[in-house]
Amino acid sequence: MRVFTDAEKQQLQAKIKDEQERQRVLKDSIQIEKEKESKRSRDIVSTVLSFKYGFLILIFLLIVLDIYLLLPPRHYDSHSFIAPVVTLALLFNHIAWHFTKRGWPSHVMKTIAWVWIIFGCAYLFWLFKTGAV
Repeated sequence: MRVFTDAEKQQLQAKIKDEQERQRVLKDSIQIEKEKESKRSRDIVSTVLSFKYGFLILIFLLIVLDIYLLLPPRHYDSHSFIAPVVTLALLFNHIAWHFTKRGWPSHVMKTIAWVWIIFGCAYLFWLFKTGAV
């Protein structure tokens, strides 16, 4: 076995320190990248959730406005119910596509949404055909 001189030992120790420093920097950069990716995915999730719940709140506010406008006792025309029909279609579709993802609740909500869309289209067709609008 070869015996190293003091100069060679110092060079080897310097190389070992450099390699350890390089690996530490590499681990730090990997950790930083993981944190950035985690933050990026959290930002995406929070953006989606803010859209999901923000739009739901907007739909509920529209429903409250529709009810408020229908409450005063007056003579209701056939076109008075256009806004609630459209708003309920928005609500059913939003719940079906953003809140129920799997299983039978998803199938039920999507069926309700499609039935309401068909009803809303038939109602609008009837209104325009009879000239009520």
